[in-house]
Amino acid sequence: MIIQSKDISKPVRESADVCIIGSGCGGGASAKVLAEAGKKVIVLEEGGYFTSGDFDMTEQTAYQNLYRERAGQATGDLAVTVLQGKCIGGSSTVNWTTSLRTPDFVLEKWAKTFDVRGLSSKDLEPYFERIEKYLNVHVEPEEYHNPNNRIILDGARKLGYHAEASGRNTRDCKRAGACGLGCPFDAKLSVNVTYIPDAVKAGAAVFANFCADEIDVSGRLKRVFGSVVDQSAQKVKTDFIIEAPVVIVAASAIHSPALLLRSGLANSSGEVGNHLTFHLTSAVLGVYDRIIYPAGGIPQSALCSEFLNKNKDGGGFWIEAVPVYPTLASLAIPGFGNAHKELMRKYPNIGASIVLVKEIDSEGSVTLNSYGRPSISYEAGGRDLGYLKEGLNVAAKIHFAAGAKRVMTLHSQKMEFSSPAEIDSALANAEWGANEIALYSAHPLGTCRMAEHPLQSVVDSHCETHDVRGLFVIDGSVTPTSLGVNPQMTILAIAEKSAEWIAENRLKTM
Repeated sequence: MIIQSKDISKPVRESADVCIIGSGCGGGASAKVLAEAGKKVIVLEEGGYFTSGDFDMTEQTAYQNLYRERAGQATGDLAVTVLQGKCIGGSSTVNWTTSLRTPDFVLEKWAKTFDVRGLSSKDLEPYFERIEKYLNVHVEPEEYHNPNNRIILDGARKLGYHAEASGRNTRDCKRAGACGLGCPFDAKLSVNVTYIPDAVKAGAAVFANFCADEIDVSGRLKRVFGSVVDQSAQKVKTDFIIEAPVVIVAASAIHSPALLLRSGLANSSGEVGNHLTFHLTSAVLGVYDRIIYPAGGIPQSALCSEFLNKNKDGGGFWIEAVPVYPTLASLAIPGFGNAHKELMRKYPNIGASIVLVKEIDSEGSVTLNSYGRPSISYEAGGRDLGYLKEGLNVAAKIHFAAGAKRVMTLHSQKMEFSSPAEIDSALANAEWGANEIALYSAHPLGTCRMAEHPLQSVVDSHCETHDVRGLFVIDGSVTPTSLGVNPQMTILAIAEKSAEWIAENRLKTM
């Protein structure tokens, strides 16, 4: 059963075996596993409940209904825009379908440095296999890649770099390009059309427009307090209290630490909100003589992973295609006045690639502002900034190899190349400070770090907080390091495995 704020007329008081805060990859997968194990599950989602009939393939509707802060969430200095979903299904509802397993070198680092147990590639293999089958993860045939993805495949291969099709969680995809706006065909097998419906079928209750404000622990029971928000007016309608022996916080690497900080819980280590990573991202644009139309077709079906951990230092970058929707494009594309206008006129001929950095020495944090809401900060380290520069350099050369007539970065001061020979010196002399180049993230991770030692982490290898028995964090915030791949498969696998452990252990003994 899915209950929305419009269905609520009085304060809500409920109890369950498990209360899950958040309905994205972490919360949705946990809900399905626990409900199918026969547990009484309540899921709380701050955002609204929308289905394919509500997805009209427009940015206006999508940003208003499906994204945090209308796709405007950012660090406090506005240097990094942080894109996240806020709806049933979370960010999976608006991601671009890329489904990749956690690299072995990352899992090995977790085990060696943080003593994470039970999450080796061998341990996770059956979970990845099961999830890939459940979500129909597959690679697209050559003829299905749109012109924007072909830039990576063709340009990288011409330069001798490794490029390949990436896994996608779709079935009967119409290639309409709407993945980031909510799929109107239910072809994207995101959490809102897979895990959540299956959890509901198994008996879970999902409450939309329920914003968790605080968790209180009293003995073996936890109480989640919060507000029911009217979806249309965006005003508090009433309140709720959910009582359960097990609470799973799955509100993302931005909002999970904020909830714990507001509640004064699980922070004896002082690590709640620390070690934020972003897969720091910027883009390269190429202008072509041919039509690319970067908003059409499959938005993200290929990648170049040649430079990920190439130096065996756990860092590097990878390159993916990015769907260029007009509104976001107009904000990101460099230039002002007539120059900006003329570039936007060439929108159909623009191809775009993003460079994502697998951080080594960059970190951010999530704290609370004076209103008790998340305040995000981030500082890029020297090595990671070097990888970003190298990545933009490589991506620019890939565009030229694919036939671009001119190529540009997203620097605030014009940075445009008419030939590959101009790239090295121009980027070497560019400005790289905060707000000197447009930066993004759709992959916030790491603010409730997992490790076995309670002084260096928030949760253990089962995602249970060291401080409070029965309080878990299961989402992207638990990753001990940056991942180096799009995170949904990692989060789903950790969630399924942890939820199984909860069903077999905590709910039998509490």
